[in-house]
Amino acid sequence: MEFLKNLGFSDLDIEEIKNANSEYVIDNIELNKVEVASIVKYLLEIGIEKDAVKDIFKEQVNMFFKTKAEISESFDEYEIDTIVKSLNFDVNNIEMIDFI
Repeated sequence: MEFLKNLGFSDLDIEEIKNANSEYVIDNIELNKVEVASIVKYLLEIGIEKDAVKDIFKEQVNMFFKTKAEISESFDEYEIDTIVKSLNFDVNNIEMIDFI
């Protein structure tokens, strides 16, 4: 998961993400690292804090098994500012979003 370093994550962040997920999940993230990186970049660009993105990896990792297009299209259905505030407060609020 070294690719996350290019996105501002530290070795400690990566270790926390690995410890919170099964080996199978980590392997799938690695296999899809280009798509995962594009999702992470999108989340950061819209204003979701790095710590919240890390928490998504730890608590709502299924989000990274969608495409960036699916996520951005779903987010477009809502007010981005509201989503950003909700996710920065608690990443489990992601469950309120209907993903396409």
